[in-house]
Amino acid sequence: MESTLYHLPITEPVIVFGIVLFVILVVPMLFTRFRIPGIIGLILSGMILGPAGFNIIASKGSIELLGTVGLMYLMFLAGLELDMHTFAQSRKKSIVFGGLTFLVPLVIGYVVCIWILGFNQIASLLIASMFSTHTLISYPIISRFRITKIEPVGVAIGGTIITDTLVLLLLVVITALYKGDLTYLFWIGLTLKTILYLGFILFIFPLIGKWFFRNITGEPISQYVFVLTMVFIAGGLAKIAGIEPIIGAFLAGITFNRLIPRSSTLMNRIEFIGNALFIPFFLIFVGMFINLRVFLSGWESIKVAIILIAVALSTKWLAAFITQKIFLYKRVYRKLIYGLSSSHAAATIAVILIGYQMGIIDTNVLNATIILILVTCMVSSFVTEHASRQLVVLEKPQEQLTETKERILVPISNPETIDILLEFANYLKTHHSHDPIYTLMVVKDENEVATSKALMNRAIEVGLEADYKVETTTRVDVNITSGIIRASKELMISDIVMGWRGNFSPKQWIFGTMLENMLSEIRQPIFVVGFKQPLNTLNQIYALIPPFAEYETGFHHWLKALKNLSAQTNSKLKLIIEKNSLDNFLVALEKSKIKLNYSVDKIDSWDDFFKPNFELPENTLLFLISARKGSISYSQKLDSIPSNISKGFKGKSFVIVYPSQIKLTSIDLRSFLTGSGQLAVDENLTIIEKKSKVKNR
Repeated sequence: MESTLYHLPITEPVIVFGIVLFVILVVPMLFTRFRIPGIIGLILSGMILGPAGFNIIASKGSIELLGTVGLMYLMFLAGLELDMHTFAQSRKKSIVFGGLTFLVPLVIGYVVCIWILGFNQIASLLIASMFSTHTLISYPIISRFRITKIEPVGVAIGGTIITDTLVLLLLVVITALYKGDLTYLFWIGLTLKTILYLGFILFIFPLIGKWFFRNITGEPISQYVFVLTMVFIAGGLAKIAGIEPIIGAFLAGITFNRLIPRSSTLMNRIEFIGNALFIPFFLIFVGMFINLRVFLSGWESIKVAIILIAVALSTKWLAAFITQKIFLYKRVYRKLIYGLSSSHAAATIAVILIGYQMGIIDTNVLNATIILILVTCMVSSFVTEHASRQLVVLEKPQEQLTETKERILVPISNPETIDILLEFANYLKTHHSHDPIYTLMVVKDENEVATSKALMNRAIEVGLEADYKVETTTRVDVNITSGIIRASKELMISDIVMGWRGNFSPKQWIFGTMLENMLSEIRQPIFVVGFKQPLNTLNQIYALIPPFAEYETGFHHWLKALKNLSAQTNSKLKLIIEKNSLDNFLVALEKSKIKLNYSVDKIDSWDDFFKPNFELPENTLLFLISARKGSISYSQKLDSIPSNISKGFKGKSFVIVYPSQIKLTSIDLRSFLTGSGQLAVDENLTIIEKKSKVKNR
C-alpha cells in the first residue's frame, strides 16, 4: 500500500480514479472561463499526468481500459446521433468528401515523404495514410451547441467513416506488403471477411435490437447494458475480421440509430454517461501519448514534426475547400467541416504505433506524430468552436422567428400508459422547443387529489429521465370532458394527446359524447393514440389522408407533427391518398415548405384501405387524419375510423389526428357542397372565405 500511495506513478485504483474525476470536473470549467475549449484542457491534463509529464498516473491499466472504452463510445455516439434523414439526403456528398479527405492527404503526403523527408516507399505510404485519418475529437463541441443535425455535420461524419475505413483497410495491405504476404489469397480473404462482417452488423444486429426492445420494456438499466454490450461485440467481431474495433463501434451506432430515438430516455442516458465519464477518460488517455521532451532530442524531430503538421493541416483544409466549392457551401460550413476533420488521434495512433512496432518508421516519426496529435486537436477544437458559434448566431434567430409555442396536454389516468404517452408527446415537438409537457388528472372531489399524486410523480420522473420538462396539474370536476376543456383554455394548450386502447363499442366513452364535446369546444389539434409496442421499434409510418385535408387550417400543423414523429423514430413515411386528390395534395405539400422524405401509395377510394385484404406490415404505425364535423374535409366515412381500427387493425399501433379548426359560425352550403369554400369567423370576428381550387366531389 505504501509504495502505491507514495511513489510515482500512482497505481492504486481508488486514488487514480479520484484524480481523474477531479480533472474532469475542474479543468474544463477553468479552460472555458478563458474561452479555451475544455477538450484542450483534458488533453493537456493527460500530458501532464502521464509518463511523459510528471508521471503521476501510469498510462497502462485502468486508464488504458477506460480510454479505449471512451474511444469506442465516442465513435458509437457519432453513429448514433447521425441524422439518418440528413445523411440519406447527403450520402453522395459524404462519399465525395470522404474520397477527397482520403485521397488528397494520401497523395500529397506520399509525395512529401518521398521527396522532402526521403523515406522509403512503404514508410511513405504508411505516414501518408496517417494524414488521411481523422478523429471526431471536437464532436462534443457541436453536440453542446446542438447543431449535430445540419447537413455539413452529416457530410463530415459520413466522410470520417469512409476515410477511416479506407485507411484501416490500407493499413492491413501495408503490413501484408511489408511482410511479403500480399498475395491473391490475401485479397480474397480480406474481401470475404469484410463483406461477412458488414452483413452481420447491418442486418443481424437490427433484428436482435428490435427483438430486445420489443420484449424487454420498463427495464432502463437492462436496455443501457444491452446497447453497450452490442457495441463491444461489434468491436470484437471487427477485430476478428481484421478491421479496427472503432469501425465496429461506429457501425453499431448506425445500426441502433433507428432503434434509439433522439428524445428518448435511453438516448439521454447514453449521452450523459458518455460525455460525463467515458469520453473525458479517452481525451486524457490521448494526452498521455504526448511527450514535449522530444524537441530536446535534436533538430531532426523538430523538422519532421513541422513538416508533418503542415501537411496534415493543409491537406485537410484543401479537402474541405474543394468540398465547399463543389457543393457551393457557405464559408462557415467549410470551416465546420475542416474543424471536424482536421484532428488526428484515434486511427492515427493505431497506424503509427503499428508501424513503429513493426520497424517501418523510427522514433523521430513517432515523436513527431504525437506532437501532430496535440497541435491538430487544438486547431480542430478552436476552429470547430468558432464555426459553431457563428452557425448559432446565423441560424438561431431564424428558428426563433418561426417558433410557435408547443404546450402539449396529456390527460392521464392509467399508470401503465404514462411513459409512452409522454414519449409520444415529446416526439411531436421540434428539437429546439423548450416548452413543457403538461399532464392532467381530472378528479371528482378533493379526496381523490391525494391519490393522483403517485401518477403525477411518475410523470415527473419520466420527464427527468428523458431530460424534458413535465408540469403536472389537477382539476376537480364531476365531468372529465369539462375538466380537460377548462385546463386546455387556462394553460393555453397547443395540442392534446389522449390514449385509447382500440376497443370500440357504441358506449365507448372516448368516441362518444366526450370526444364530440371536446372537438366542439377545443379548436386545438387532438391526437388519439394507441401503442401496442415501444415507439423505438417502429420503422415505418403509414399516413392515411382523406380528400381535401390540405385545405384545412390545421394542415401545416399535423404535417409538422408527422415530420417530427418520423424523424424521431427514424421511420420511413408512406402517404396513402386517393388518386383524384393526389395532385392537389402534392402541390399543397410543396407550398408548405415542410420537407418530408416519403413515398406515395395511391388508392381508388379512401375506404379501400380498410378492406379485409389489406395487411399492415409489422412495426408500422398507422397515422390517420380525421376531421371535425362541418370542416371542408369532413365526411361521414371518417366517423367509422375507430370501428375500422378495432375490427381490422386490432393489435396495431395507431394515431388518429383531429386537426385544428377555426370555430365555424355558418356554412355556405352551396360552396361547401361544390368544394369551393366555407364561411368561418376567427377570433376577431372577421369573415374568412376559404377558397379551394379542387374538383367537385
